[in-house]
Amino acid sequence: MLVASLSFAGKVMIASRTIGTNDVLFWEANIQKLREAGPVALYENGSTLRKGDGTTYHTEVFNQPPFMVHILFLGDWLSRQTQIPFRFWLRFTCAVADLASIMLLFGIIRRTPLRISPTAMLLVAASPLSLMISGFHGNTDPIMVALLLLAVYLAQAGPPWLAGAALGLAAGIKIVPLFFAPALAFYLPGKKRMAFVAGAIGVFFAGALPLVIEHPGLIWSRVFGYSPMNGAWGLSLFVAAFGTEAQAQAYAHIAKVGLVLVLGAISIWLHARKPRTPMVLQCGLLAFVLLSLAPGFGVQYLAWLVPWTCVLSGRQALTFHGSAGLFLVWFYTRAAHGFPWHLANTVTAGVWYGPLLFVGVVCWLVVCWLSFTMFQATRKC
Repeated sequence: MLVASLSFAGKVMIASRTIGTNDVLFWEANIQKLREAGPVALYENGSTLRKGDGTTYHTEVFNQPPFMVHILFLGDWLSRQTQIPFRFWLRFTCAVADLASIMLLFGIIRRTPLRISPTAMLLVAASPLSLMISGFHGNTDPIMVALLLLAVYLAQAGPPWLAGAALGLAAGIKIVPLFFAPALAFYLPGKKRMAFVAGAIGVFFAGALPLVIEHPGLIWSRVFGYSPMNGAWGLSLFVAAFGTEAQAQAYAHIAKVGLVLVLGAISIWLHARKPRTPMVLQCGLLAFVLLSLAPGFGVQYLAWLVPWTCVLSGRQALTFHGSAGLFLVWFYTRAAHGFPWHLANTVTAGVWYGPLLFVGVVCWLVVCWLSFTMFQATRKC
């Protein structure tokens, strides 16, 4: 907790002195669009980034769950009341979420028979990935991860409907937690499983009101039809490098379906095993397989893996945090045109070339290796 607290202070300091990445610029552009035209226009037309002279240089669709519209209104109100930019409050909230994640992990591992490496747990608290993603990057991934951990904790120790509510809230931030929903539901018996599912659906639906009723087709196409940037990570990088543009796009669509099927099959397999695999290891396996096979990628996705590295050995955890940390430092330094970082705008600065791609491949191979390691660990439970 001391290390996590020091990391928290570092994140707040970085957040107070930097702008972050172009993700921050888009969040602020989204708020501006909401003020001017409302949420429907935001989903229909997205938001734009403009130069100092007012000319547009990039437009991006809004693909966040509808609950994030309410969060943006809240963030806008907070910024106006405090006269502190939204970019700070977003990253401050991520830093708080990381602290909450550490405390939730303590509660989760107390209820698991696994032997947890103190070194691995220390690396979770001191992770350079969390420092950079929560303190500098500026996206909601750490918040989503903290809520997912809350769902896991409550599935073990709390009312099942409340665990479902936490998962529904996490999916309201980003839809990624839906990949973990089958494993969490299978973990619970009988009526508890139904209460969990009801809680998750109820909270996710309530958070999406009124847009999900008024414009269901628009929400579905923007949120569930979204495809992250492909060609920069994992298998999609090799398809883009050695195939045609059409082949790369076809692979992205096929891989999305394949990923859902693979994660679903793993969840069923974990449920069928006796004795039951500890929930923290199940989620770790799913998270690492998810990022191993993901057809699209953003560097902030690495935050999805950080807490689950607590189930690794000290050396394995050090390998992951070291390789991924090097990858992120290289990425942000190139996007920010050098160190120290102030604004890392990948829209205006091309980053995906040369040695960075090689470092990214090494990081991806480490994630694949650790996926296999976790799979082996589940077989030994």
